[in-house]
Amino acid sequence: MRLLLWLLLLGVVLSLNVHAQRLTSSAENVPNIVHRMEAGELRMREAAFDELMTSIAKIESAHQEVDEPTLLNTFMTRPPQHADRVKLGLIHLLTKENYLFVEDKTPPSDYDEDDSEHYARLINVVASLDDERAIPALVGAMTTGGMAERGLLKYGDKALLPVLEELKNPNETVRTAALETSIALLETHGDDISKKRMRDLIWSSLKDPASAVRGHAVREIDCLSDRQDFVSVLSEIAKSDPERLPGKSLDGGDGDAFYPVRYDARTVLRDIQNNKKCNE
Repeated sequence: MRLLLWLLLLGVVLSLNVHAQRLTSSAENVPNIVHRMEAGELRMREAAFDELMTSIAKIESAHQEVDEPTLLNTFMTRPPQHADRVKLGLIHLLTKENYLFVEDKTPPSDYDEDDSEHYARLINVVASLDDERAIPALVGAMTTGGMAERGLLKYGDKALLPVLEELKNPNETVRTAALETSIALLETHGDDISKKRMRDLIWSSLKDPASAVRGHAVREIDCLSDRQDFVSVLSEIAKSDPERLPGKSLDGGDGDAFYPVRYDARTVLRDIQNNKKCNE
């Protein structure tokens, strides 16, 4: 009986040693993986990112249902060796992918759904970091939607200035995202100064040369507490905004033509008249 217990105990010890060796090996391999995330080829960067997340899962002995942001932040709070290098590696990788997925006007023709998923996963992971160094990378990803914006919101005023700077960007999609994110950041304050800054941003964006930015500014008016103050300018926009696109408006307000910003202005005016809250 003693021999059996001794053999069982020895087996447990050996198993723990093997597990510890595997974890040590995974941890030691992290710097090499991070280095490969700097590769010039997209496929190599994607493979390195996948390997990094797999290695972290092994280190944390995570179950499959643990999401990647939770997994990464558990890894960061140990704190494990190489944690800061992993953070910077992910931030630098997102900066690189921003150029490829957002700024590059002639991306490779072989992009596929897996590439888009890689980019979305990376944004999600970087947005989960609690590190101000991630702000520029997240600003660069603003046009992709909510994950980058949610990541920026937790930095508050520290993120506001770099976001506001993007209102000068020559790319109208970036300016639209900057307007949306700036207003979202200011809304978190709720004070009179922030509300005034929101109104000023909207007023200036109503004069933007791009209809996408003007239209977004009009839609932002709908959620202001003092939106009735914009009735006069909305009425003017509903009659005179110059951007015309193919098709017809849903409300028939432009006859056989379609002026998207005019349509948005009429929608907001109806909401104000009917005392309907935005997004209802």
